[in-house]
Amino acid sequence: MNRIKISPLATAELKRASTSKVVFKPKGVARQRSTAESSLFVPQHCESRHAYPLIVWLHGDAADSSELPRLMPNISTRNFFGVAPQSSFSPRCPIAWPNCVESHQAAYEQVMRCVDDVTGRFNINSDRIFLVGSGSGGTMAIRLAFERPEIFAGVMSIDGPLDSGCVRLRDLDRCRELSVFLAGFRNSEAYPETDLCKDLRLLHSAGFSTTVKQHPRQFRLDNKVLSDINRWIMEHVASAIR
Repeated sequence: MNRIKISPLATAELKRASTSKVVFKPKGVARQRSTAESSLFVPQHCESRHAYPLIVWLHGDAADSSELPRLMPNISTRNFFGVAPQSSFSPRCPIAWPNCVESHQAAYEQVMRCVDDVTGRFNINSDRIFLVGSGSGGTMAIRLAFERPEIFAGVMSIDGPLDSGCVRLRDLDRCRELSVFLAGFRNSEAYPETDLCKDLRLLHSAGFSTTVKQHPRQFRLDNKVLSDINRWIMEHVASAIR
């Protein structure tokens, strides 16, 4: 099992959360013991009868999974569970989630272990699992969501360009059901405006529901950027209820 580091904000809530109800068990989930760490965030005043959305966070190149407890309260203290796998390539590789077959498989297994663990312990709505990533974590999030669209309700990339290999979608009709959010930053070297516009045109031509936002400053995961995650997911949740 993964070693889970729990946010101090959420520690008191664990005693009140359900540990017996299994809402969703993805097939093919790798269950071998892992040495990689993950971080878990439990919302304040967690209500076991309520099926919560789940944010799966893929950290950027200069960060690790331990940033989740710091970021989640600025997204929302009450609306979501959050879990963040630690890239098995960090810190030995300058890119947290490299674009190679080995990295793709490792990322998929790490994400699925985290999803399996959280959904097996808490009341998670299986139709509201969102992949969100920063930098290369955002690029990897889009790749994984496109490869397994039946698992995720939406994907958000923050300063992470669309990998050109993702356009060869195995099941375009199913992938079109994914909601996609691309966040860029003015003067970003990792994801310049030209690339952001190119990705938007590609997804639009493929029939995706895509939201794009460019922030007028250098890359920074500040409160405004993080609040966009809460707003976008809650709008998705509200539209699904109507």
